[in-house]
Amino acid sequence: MNHYIIKGHDYTAFRETQDELEALHLDTEDVSALCDNKAHPLHDCLTNHIVGILKSEIVVLLAIIVSAYFAVTWVLIPPTAAVIGTVVLALFSIWVCGMVGSDLIRYYMMCKDFTQGERHPLVLHVEIDDNQHEALNEVMQKHPQMHIKKLQ
Repeated sequence: MNHYIIKGHDYTAFRETQDELEALHLDTEDVSALCDNKAHPLHDCLTNHIVGILKSEIVVLLAIIVSAYFAVTWVLIPPTAAVIGTVVLALFSIWVCGMVGSDLIRYYMMCKDFTQGERHPLVLHVEIDDNQHEALNEVMQKHPQMHIKKLQ
C-alpha cells in the first residue's frame, strides 16, 4: 500500500479531485480539519476511518453483550463468567481506543509535517495499491493547483 497526501487551497479543485479519486474506488480521507494551524481539534476527530472502527467496536460489543445475557439467563454460564466477560470487554474497548488514538496521531503528524502551519489547507489522504498509481497520476495532471506528496 502507498499513502499520499494531496494539498491545495482551491476548494473546487479539491472537491473535483476527491470526487474523481472516489469514482476510481480509491480509499480517500478528507483530513483538512486536522491539518489547520490551530491546536489539535478534538471536536473534529471523527474521520471516516475512525467512524468505521467505532462502528465495528459497537457491533462486536452488542453481539457479546446479547450472547452473555442469554447465556446467563438460560443458566448456561455462571454469573462469574459474565464478570470475566465484562473485564474482557473493557480490555477490548481500551484496545480500540488505542487504535483510534494512534490513527488520529498519525493523521495529525503527517498533516503538520506537510502543511507546516498553513492556514486552512485542504488536505486529502489517499491510500492506493501499487497498480493504481497511474490512475492517481492522471487525476493529478488534471488539477495542477493541487500538490501531492508520497508518505514513507
